[in-house]
Amino acid sequence: MIDAVHLAEDVLAGHPDRLADGIAERIVTEALAVDPLALVGVEVAVHRRKVFVTGRVAAGGRAGVDDRISADGLTGWVRRVYDRAGYRKESGYNWALDLEVVTDLDVGPLDAAEADIRRFSDDQNVVVGHATGTALTGFLPPAPYVARRFRHALDRARRQAPDRLGPDGKVLVHLEERNGRLRWRGCNTALHHAPALSAEELHALVVPELAAEAAALEAAVAGAGETFTPDLVRLNGIGDFTCGGPLGDNGLSGKKLVVDHYGPGVPIGGGALCGKDVHKVDRAGALAARQLAVRLVSGGHGRSATVWLGWFPGRQTPDVVAARVDGAWWDAARLAAALPLPDLSIEGIATRLELATVRWGDVAAAGYFGDEAWPWER
Repeated sequence: MIDAVHLAEDVLAGHPDRLADGIAERIVTEALAVDPLALVGVEVAVHRRKVFVTGRVAAGGRAGVDDRISADGLTGWVRRVYDRAGYRKESGYNWALDLEVVTDLDVGPLDAAEADIRRFSDDQNVVVGHATGTALTGFLPPAPYVARRFRHALDRARRQAPDRLGPDGKVLVHLEERNGRLRWRGCNTALHHAPALSAEELHALVVPELAAEAAALEAAVAGAGETFTPDLVRLNGIGDFTCGGPLGDNGLSGKKLVVDHYGPGVPIGGGALCGKDVHKVDRAGALAARQLAVRLVSGGHGRSATVWLGWFPGRQTPDVVAARVDGAWWDAARLAAALPLPDLSIEGIATRLELATVRWGDVAAAGYFGDEAWPWER
């Protein structure tokens, strides 16, 4: 009997959606550098050689925000996001794209009246935080953790042969749980490659890295009572993947919100994380909920915890605080009895977790959860 099926995917930095995320998060970071109270709500779309940026940025005085988020400045950031993802000229192949940035941004100062209400929720919001497992797996569910590890393996392979392996790629893992133990049922991988690369050459470059990751993964989790016995790995199962990135598909920021949270096995709130300032509850609340879930599991209160926070418009603190720990529902009073609850006001979360100082592009590229370097993971 199968106890559970675990599925999750992950994508490389050169995936069209992740490129759009990286640009949106760079805008957030730059606006916060001008003003910690900056109001940011932007969306980015990429298609072929065009990048579309829309939304609103309001921060500090007009000169400060306009200097950083001018049309020329924005084009430079976009180019650097593409370069960092791997869209640049290498010795044997030119992955670089001539980009055209199209903007419809409302950029200007944040007036005093608007700054005064930044501590209140500007909309209704539901956020969910989850934690399970151990610090060894970043308190992430098994499938997202494994998918992330194989995403790293694909990226290492790409960096070792950047003239032949391209920036776009993705991973899908399938695990089964039987009698409390995990078994790897399959791993599908896809990686962008240069036109002259044969299937045999592709496999020679990538499969050893995947095999090494599988061995490292098995050794890493053995002490946690989990066993990974890989029996099938697919690489570019559809065949040729020479037309990748935004030339092969359009991308949109915020589209990978399931990847950014905890995979399809865990409910998420109503909004994406990226492209929003740190006073928007979709981001601040989600990070606070994750911290509470991590503290419940790491503190020995349960093996798995999911925390719900809910805000009505115009509120500073959540109107709903609840958790489900090992299948049992906890109300706010029981949660507070188990943990010293931190300040859950919007301003309190942003200040306590120092969210205005975070380089959000780095977080989006690495994964919003699972790295103890981020304050909400501790």
